[in-house]
Amino acid sequence: MGLPDMRLPIQYAFSFPRRLSSDFERFNFADYPNLSFGRADTKIFRNLALSYEALRKGGNWPCIMNAANEVAVEAFLAERIGFLDIPSIIERTMERTACLPDPGLEDLFNTDLEARQVAEEMI
Repeated sequence: MGLPDMRLPIQYAFSFPRRLSSDFERFNFADYPNLSFGRADTKIFRNLALSYEALRKGGNWPCIMNAANEVAVEAFLAERIGFLDIPSIIERTMERTACLPDPGLEDLFNTDLEARQVAEEMI
């Protein structure tokens, strides 16, 4: 668990495998004595539902979802689409990209390319 601040994970990534010291604020469990967890609402968090679907179906579905997500997020950051358009683009890309039950490495490279093209066409 950590605070909603990406500075520490980024520092870890840049300094791996070493750990540099920093003065970034750390998560203190004493400040949160009562933690509770519940099921995520997959109607609100549509991408989570799509992730579960990709994992259930397996094959190249996770690859399709990842590629579509990267294209959609990039388009959002470039202000070409709205934030709420992201799940729709991912879902439609998953529906329109060829599904393979047991892909090899070359299949995954091709899947990634195909899904990116499909997502970009929708944008």
